[in-house]
Formats: sequence, C-alpha cells, structure tokens
Amino acid sequence: MILTTDQLKHIVTAGGGFVIDASTMTFNQIRDISAAAAKGKAKITLKNLSGLTSFQLNKLAALAPGMIVFDLTS
Repeated sequence: MILTTDQLKHIVTAGGGFVIDASTMTFNQIRDISAAAAKGKAKITLKNLSGLTSFQLNKLAALAPGMIVFDLTS
C-alpha cells in the first residue's frame, strides 16, 4: 500500500502510529509527518536513517518529543 505524505499526516494527526523507511522520503516529508504526530500524540518509528544527519534527527525529535523513535539497528 502506497500512501501520500498528506494521507500519512492525517493518520498520525488522528493518533495512528507506524514505521517509516526514512530512505524512501525526503527530510521535509518526514518533518511534516513528525509535526503532525505531535498533534495526534502518535508514535512514529524511523528506520534506515543513513541519509539523515544527527542535526536532522535532533530537529525531528524536537518536533514531537517522545513520539519519534529512531531504529538504529538497520
């Protein structure tokens, strides 16, 4: 199932959480979804983070404290 960024934002705003493969999205898309997660108090797990910097990870974490989980195992 392929969902658009807007559809994912609506899901997290409603409180639904999921796992995101960060290698398939831009930082701006992930940022927008993370900001929506804060509104819905939805947990998001990000995997395949090699394309993101630690600065970007900090920015994402700050958008939704406690809601963004980074999977560093992949």
